[in-house]
Formats: sequence, C-alpha cells, structure tokens
Amino acid sequence: MGQVVEKGICFRLGRERYVHPISTIKEVLSYQSPAPVPGAPEGVEGMINVRGNMVTIMYGSHLLSLDPAECEEEGHIIVLDLPTGYVGIRVEAVERIMDLPENNDTHGLEYRDHDCIQGTIQYDNDLYILVEFDEYCAALD
Repeated sequence: MGQVVEKGICFRLGRERYVHPISTIKEVLSYQSPAPVPGAPEGVEGMINVRGNMVTIMYGSHLLSLDPAECEEEGHIIVLDLPTGYVGIRVEAVERIMDLPENNDTHGLEYRDHDCIQGTIQYDNDLYILVEFDEYCAALD
C-alpha cells in the first residue's frame, strides 16, 4: 500500500499564492453575494445558504491582513467544515490541488507573522504560503 500524502488547495489573493490543507475543506463555490449580518464581527461579509446549511462568509483579505485594494475581485468561496459550523473564505481564484510535503518541512516567514500562516512551500518554481484557517475561524464563534 502506497504512502498517503496530504493534499492542499491552491488559491490566490493579491500578488500571493496560498495553499490550505483539504482535510477540512468541504467544497469550493463560485462567488455568490451573501446576506449581510447586522452586528457581525469585522471581516464577516455575511451568510449564504448552501443546500440547507448556513455558511458564514469571511473576506480572505481580512483573515490574512491584506490590503483589500491590492486584491482583485474575489471570485470563489472555499467552504470549511469546522466543529463550530461551516465557514466560507472569499478568495480571488482557486487554481489547483497539489500534494503537500509529507514531512511538512516548511520554511518560516520572517516578513509576516500571522496566526493562520504556517510557512512557505516551494512547488514547481512557485512559492506558496501554507495557511490553515481552521483554528482561527473556530475561535471567532
């Protein structure tokens, strides 16, 4: 039996490419405008109904502390299945699924410190920032 390698979903925000492990990703949707939620915390765009499940939509640019002016129109929603419920992360584009390094030997990011950022991965001559939104989004509940 072959070794199981974790996979990640690659997405783009601004000038940077990111990868998130697919273990908690339920699905990827084309962007749809969410209904606003009065009194929602900063970074929450609203909520959408996906097949009877309410999904809280958050701006990916807010989660990663990016300047929204540097991001093009965000066109996809990555839906995470968390113990606290479904959370959607709005991103510019979803590019592909790739294998993550099995030893998770990622390089540190000295220029940017953020709870979601785990490190960087070099893949096919491109640099990807490894992120995990799970704990951060679960703590917002």
